[in-house]
Amino acid sequence: MVQQAEEPEQYHCGTRVSYFCSYSSDRIRELARPKKPKAAWENYSSRLEWGNQETIWPLSLSALTARPTPRIMFLAKPKKIFNGDLQRSCGRMSEIWQRPPLMDLALPSPRILKLAEPKKYQTAYLKQRPRSSPEWPMPTAALTCEASQRVLELARPKSVHPGFVLDRKVETQITDTARMTLTPPRTQRLAQPKIQKNTLCYDRGSPESMIRPVSRSAQQAVASVRTLELAKAKVVSPEYLPVHDTERPVTKAAKHAVTTPRIEELSQPCKRPTANLAQFDPDAFLVKESAKKAVCSSRLQKLARPIER
Repeated sequence: MVQQAEEPEQYHCGTRVSYFCSYSSDRIRELARPKKPKAAWENYSSRLEWGNQETIWPLSLSALTARPTPRIMFLAKPKKIFNGDLQRSCGRMSEIWQRPPLMDLALPSPRILKLAEPKKYQTAYLKQRPRSSPEWPMPTAALTCEASQRVLELARPKSVHPGFVLDRKVETQITDTARMTLTPPRTQRLAQPKIQKNTLCYDRGSPESMIRPVSRSAQQAVASVRTLELAKAKVVSPEYLPVHDTERPVTKAAKHAVTTPRIEELSQPCKRPTANLAQFDPDAFLVKESAKKAVCSSRLQKLARPIER
């Protein structure tokens, strides 16, 4: 016997890969061939029709004469209905089957009628709250208090803008005879849109030629003084400043500058207690006595006023 030479092997990522070029190509060609149909299917040329009980493919004699096992007969039984004559479909009752005659004549129990009654208002609540009174009881101090000038100013409704214009009336009124008239064929033909040629795409031809055709009169036209004036490019404003560079050079003095003790003191971050400690500190949000006695300046009062429109 002649010992066959071993095929070259290659290890890639810890996995051995063997190359069988001739065997793999023949195997792929064999698997690529379509599966031959059975002899019974080649001679089967029946036309399919929807709604009948015929099978798509012919059944074999063994399939027609096969006897189901007891397990298959048990699984083939329909699901038992536990709610009488009513049939349920997807969790809902269906009216396919007959309904019991007394189902529509059933009356609810006294307990269900009592629970179905709406909630009633108490007599004391109706006496204290007539229809004209507010929902909640108002104290005497709130009923006898006098509104300040600021409250009266805020209570004024917003006035209409002086430039507001009401909706204009319809200028033209179409008569009934004009609505009921029938347009003649001539008017309908004139109302149709004009069909124009497609002038969006042109054959460019040579690269030196223009994109769209220009008439001879346009080529020989001479521009007027007004046209030349309008054709001038817009001049940049003399006050225009170019955009600053994103990178600005640092001066030599700034590189060798030494911070003073005051700047170092101000650059220190503010030290505040954590939120966990602040919630247990009763004086965390204590307002100073000087802040309680502070008087608002005239400038702050002026800035606090709303904008007058």
